[in-house]
Amino acid sequence: MKKILIIILLSILHVSSAQSFNSFGQHKGQGDLKITKNEWVFDILELYFSAGGYGNIKNNPKYDWQKKILKGPRWNGEFVLMSKNAKAIQWQYNTHGTNSDNAPNYLGKAVKRCKKQGHGDCFVFAIKNKIVWQNDINPKKGTKIKKKDARKGVLTAKLKEHGFLDDDIIKKKTKAKITKKKSENKNVVTMLKDLKKLLDDGVISKEEFEKAKKKILN
Repeated sequence: MKKILIIILLSILHVSSAQSFNSFGQHKGQGDLKITKNEWVFDILELYFSAGGYGNIKNNPKYDWQKKILKGPRWNGEFVLMSKNAKAIQWQYNTHGTNSDNAPNYLGKAVKRCKKQGHGDCFVFAIKNKIVWQNDINPKKGTKIKKKDARKGVLTAKLKEHGFLDDDIIKKKTKAKITKKKSENKNVVTMLKDLKKLLDDGVISKEEFEKAKKKILN
């Protein structure tokens, strides 16, 4: 009788596991996906793959939910959902091998919560420690990100290697900052030249010139 019960239990677990796997397969993300390192989505991914052991959120938690996760019990990532524009993200973790949500269709519910963020439908980006989103670069079997490697900061390189990190956006933002700085510097030079001309023409005194110059430079 005991043997029969064990067989039944294993059968139930197998069916449940198969159904879960099929659900993830149906929701697996496909197509081009570009994550910007400067966006908060990247911070969530570093938190997820490192199990709270690395990244901006680890070093500088701003919100109560972040502090709660970092101070809470040991945990591992369960899955990550993401919209195709990489602006919406929904993720789930488990503690000590226990799912944080065991309710029926928990994946479907997470998909709906992700969509409510207002960036369209969301799809599976990662299952546990494996990136499964298919973009013609990431292997069909997925790419594993080990927790110990994530805690060494390898996520940036892995995302770039498999075509998920948008370097162009980062470069554009950096270029925009440099252009803005150059423009500001050019304006300062022009203002100083105009101010010097006023001094040379006797319109302002030396004292007024120094005060105005100090204000411009500051």
